Amino acid sequence: MIIAKEFTFDAAHQLPGEDCYGKCRHLHGHTYKLIVEIEGVVRDKGWVMNFKDLKEIVNEFVIEKLDHANINDYVEISTAENILLWIRKQIEDKLYPKLTSLTLWETPTSYAKLIC
Repeated sequence: MIIAKEFTFDAAHQLPGEDCYGKCRHLHGHTYKLIVEIEGVVRDKGWVMNFKDLKEIVNEFVIEKLDHANINDYVEISTAENILLWIRKQIEDKLYPKLTSLTLWETPTSYAKLIC
C-alpha cells in the first residue's frame, strides 16, 4: 500500500551565475508543492502510517526550515532535484514505513520526482 501527503511552502532561491540557469540566476521565489509517498503494509490500526505522524515529521524537519527561507542556506545549488535529495536526507530515517518517492513542484507545470 502506498500513502501520500501533500505540503506547500514558500521559499526563495538563486541558482549560480552561469548562463545555463537563465533568469534563475537571480534571487526569486516559488510556492513549492511537496508530495511525500510512503509504502508499507496496512498495520493493526488500519493504516500504513498515521497521516498525523507523517505531517509532524515533514513539518518539523523540512517545512519549518524551508518555509519563507532562502533555500540556498541549506542547498548550495538549489535545483528542484538537489532540494529533493536534501529533503530525503532529512526524513528518510524518521519514517518507519519505506519512503517510496518525493515529488517537488516548483511551478504549476514543472516538477522533479525522486524515487527512493
